[in-house]
Amino acid sequence: MGVRIEKEKIVVEDCVSEICKLFGIDPYASISEGTLVISCRPHKADKVVDVMAKKGINSSIVGELTDVKKGMVLVEGGKERKLLHPIVDLFWRDFYDASKKYSA
Repeated sequence: MGVRIEKEKIVVEDCVSEICKLFGIDPYASISEGTLVISCRPHKADKVVDVMAKKGINSSIVGELTDVKKGMVLVEGGKERKLLHPIVDLFWRDFYDASKKYSA
């Protein structure tokens, strides 16, 4: 399958943004523990978001599955580009480096 994702629609909790900013970590390229991606039929998407909200879980509809020929696309600032996997997750390296910087 292909995929088209709108970056601005991805839920990033305030605390995640703050911690990532403090440690210089990109929240979109880190391990994202606690992140769940659900794929469902388009006519069920709003219901899934409603059920998640009733459980106290922030969620959003961020994109759609497309034909494999379209590949993986990320929309950011209204512009489309190829969505590339970061290959290496730099979370632990960046976290360790930052923790040394802030330790007493």
